[in-house]
Amino acid sequence: MASPNKYQTILLEKQAGITTLTLNRPEKYNAINRLMTYELLDALTATSSDNDNRVLVITGAGKAFCAGADVQELSSESTAIESRIWTQCASKIMLLMADLERPIIAKVNGVAVGVGCSFALNADMVIASDNARFSLIFSQVGLIGDGGSLFNVPRLVGPMKAKELYFTARLIHAEEAERIGLINKVVAVQDLDGEVNNLAAKLASGPTVAYGIAKKIINKGLNMDLASVLEFEAMGQAIVSTTEDVKEATNAFLNKRPPEFKGK
Repeated sequence: MASPNKYQTILLEKQAGITTLTLNRPEKYNAINRLMTYELLDALTATSSDNDNRVLVITGAGKAFCAGADVQELSSESTAIESRIWTQCASKIMLLMADLERPIIAKVNGVAVGVGCSFALNADMVIASDNARFSLIFSQVGLIGDGGSLFNVPRLVGPMKAKELYFTARLIHAEEAERIGLINKVVAVQDLDGEVNNLAAKLASGPTVAYGIAKKIINKGLNMDLASVLEFEAMGQAIVSTTEDVKEATNAFLNKRPPEFKGK
C-alpha cells in the first residue's frame, strides 16, 4: 500500500483493514485538478489490488469534502479533445469505485458540489455532518452533470427530483439530502469521525467477499430483470458458500459464539 507521502494532492493511509483516502487540497476546498485526478486513479487502482483492505473511507481535508473541479486550472483546456481526456480519466475513477469489491464510505465533512458531489455519490454509503452541503452545480456554468451523477442521482431520488436538482443547481443542506434519499445519514459535526469510524470498523470485521459480491449484484441489478438477478444471486451464493467466513459463521453458530470473519 502506498505511503501517505507518495502523493501531492491526496493522502492514503491504512489501519486495521480500513483504508482512508483524503482529498488534500484544503486551501482550494479540495477542488479536483488534473494531478489529483491522476493520483486518485493510481490510489484506487492500488486499493483494488490490496487484499488487506476491507473498507475504503473517502473524505476531505479541512472544511470541505470537495468543491468540484478546479475551474481555474481546468479552464486552460482549450480544446474539446483535452477536456474529453480529463473527463474520461475521471470516469475511470468512478468505475473503479463501482467495481471495488469492498464497501466504500464517503465521509462528507463540508461542501460537496459539482464533480465533488458526483464523487461522493459513487460511494456505497454517504455519511455527512450537519454542516455539509450538496449541489449539482453544473448547469450554472453551462455544463451537464458528469462523474456518474446523471446515472446515480435519478436512481437515488427519482428522475423528477434529479431534474430539479440539476436544473436549479441549488445548494441543499445535509438534512434535505438525507430526507430525499440522496445520502444515508446526517450526524452532528462533532460526531462525524466517531460515526464513520464505528461503521468502518463494523464493516472491516464483516464477510468481505460476501459484501463485494452483493455490491456487484446490487449495482448491476438496477438494470436487470428479476430472473437475471436471481441467477446472479445463485452464482454468487455458490461462490461465497465456499469461503472461510461461511465455515467460521457455521462453527460460531453451532458453538453459540459470535463469528470472527477474516474477509476470506
